[in-house]
Amino acid sequence: MQITAVIVTFNRLEKLRKALACYDRQTVPFHHVIVVDNHSSDGTADFLKEWASAPSAFGRQVVTTEENLGGSGGFYRGQVKAMEFNPDWVFLADDDAYPDDDLVAQFLAFAAEHNVTAMSAVCGMVYYPSGDIECQHRSRYIIERHRLLRRIFSEEADYQQPMFRIDFLSYVGSFLNGKALRKVGLVDPGFFIYHDDTEHSLRLAKYGPLWCVPAIRIAHDNQATRPQQPSPVLVSWDEYYFTRNEHVMLRKHFPLVALNRLRIALLHRLKGVDNPARNKVRWQAVKDAWIGRMGKHPVYRPGWQVMQPASQSQAKDR
Repeated sequence: MQITAVIVTFNRLEKLRKALACYDRQTVPFHHVIVVDNHSSDGTADFLKEWASAPSAFGRQVVTTEENLGGSGGFYRGQVKAMEFNPDWVFLADDDAYPDDDLVAQFLAFAAEHNVTAMSAVCGMVYYPSGDIECQHRSRYIIERHRLLRRIFSEEADYQQPMFRIDFLSYVGSFLNGKALRKVGLVDPGFFIYHDDTEHSLRLAKYGPLWCVPAIRIAHDNQATRPQQPSPVLVSWDEYYFTRNEHVMLRKHFPLVALNRLRIALLHRLKGVDNPARNKVRWQAVKDAWIGRMGKHPVYRPGWQVMQPASQSQAKDR
């Protein structure tokens, strides 16, 4: 069984070094490991040049982008490269995700006992370095009253089972069936960031079910330190993509839910819900979703944000 891994990285060289060491330690190696350098500027390119030429038990490939394409664009480039090797499965992970040494072996053990050819995805358990399970990476959904979608994160009790079915996966520690990818397509690079893996999950489900197997494990080093003071940021660039892409996903897969979300967005716009800056960004996102404007927005690029006036921020700190 041929398994190709795809890792996307951007300016996190030390985490990438640690992640790639985990791929070297696999008790059963991948056939190929592809690293997508998403336009890093921290020495990643030089490191990957040496990494690609080093002796290895698996093929090493580097894909370098001409600009930062966001998570969806980076994974798209990696998936395109992976499909050139005609893989049976494509494994996806970030540069801050560290697979257990037996991750591939555990997947193969599961495949030996189950009809994985009929499955579209087999996902591992994502856990923090502390050992706690990061439950939001595997989730289900239900539709209420034909127009409300409710997302339900996995729970710790789910991981006491040998396997459990899911509707949504993240790209951290997920094996995607090569046949499913050929049938339903790759991730949509136009999303840039957010909801790209969620939308892809819905397309993958048209080929076959998605399963989480807790014996397949991957650590995710993304525990952020919470700020001690209220944030002075009124709205930032990422809110645009989160809102736009959610509407795009709903329009494509749940039209009635999408229409209801549009109705709610219009009411919020008319009533002036939220601060004016956030209202403007969200409404632009909704409009772009409904006219099909995708990709990186010329204004809401990474780093863009609107801050509270200094007087208001200081007043909240008192």
